[in-house]
Amino acid sequence: MSLRSRPSCQRQLAALAALALSCGAMAQRALDGVGFAPSAETTATPKELEGLEVTDCRGRPLPMQATLRDETGAPITIGQLFADGRPRLLQLGYMRCPMLCSLALNGMVRGLQGLDWTVGDQFDVVFISINPAENAELAAAKRKGYAAEYGRAGGEKGWRFLTGDEATVRSIAEAVGFPYRLMPDGEYAHPAAVFAMTGTGVLSQYLPGVAPSAADLRLALTGAGEGRLGSTFDRFVFWCHQFDPSKGGYVLWAFRIMQLGGLVTVIGLGTTLFVLYRREVRARRLAPPSAASSDPGVVRTA
Repeated sequence: MSLRSRPSCQRQLAALAALALSCGAMAQRALDGVGFAPSAETTATPKELEGLEVTDCRGRPLPMQATLRDETGAPITIGQLFADGRPRLLQLGYMRCPMLCSLALNGMVRGLQGLDWTVGDQFDVVFISINPAENAELAAAKRKGYAAEYGRAGGEKGWRFLTGDEATVRSIAEAVGFPYRLMPDGEYAHPAAVFAMTGTGVLSQYLPGVAPSAADLRLALTGAGEGRLGSTFDRFVFWCHQFDPSKGGYVLWAFRIMQLGGLVTVIGLGTTLFVLYRREVRARRLAPPSAASSDPGVVRTA
């Protein structure tokens, strides 16, 4: 290499090294569905939400004697609400929430629209206000509005918006692991989640976040249905999945895949051995007589 071309080569190598460093730094940043995720400063938990994560309380029953008020202002107990034995999706929040509750409700509606099951037929949806100042008139308006947004005939009968006093609602929230607190400005700080309840009012599953997918909602309802909701295929798919709290949804369960693989292997091996055995038996039955039995010089004895 000539002395004149060496500086140019060095500049090219330096440029390549800088590009490699840049790519390495970019690769270390997590990607979201559109582009690069925001910096750590913007993804940190807001101060007002610190300590307000949903607690895993699966298997815990709701207080069945707790009394709320329905959309007409009439009293209704949790026991009466679950009297028909249908599973329910439960959300807690408040109806005048400036942002998060609307996002959570709208996200759930979009997920439910992706199901071929219908609210009011196979399951119901219950929203309980954590703000004791909210009344039945507001609850009735919300029920009508979200049933219309859901957009299926007869869906309104399966949507319930309930209100209650502080102590009653707090006992329900604690049963499902939903924390909240009143802020100095009069608003409430709280997380977002959908809780899948069995027909007897026991927490079966929870889906944190504001946008549960139709697939996750179907799996959660299948589990909450305890064998009475969904087809055999739905229950098989549910059996193959496991809830991952770190992802806030269901993932394929590797152990189940291994079990299925082992079962398929055993069935395949058994089938192969059976076919080989049948072929051997048939070959023996169709085989010509042996040389000894066909030789005329051989004298058979009785």
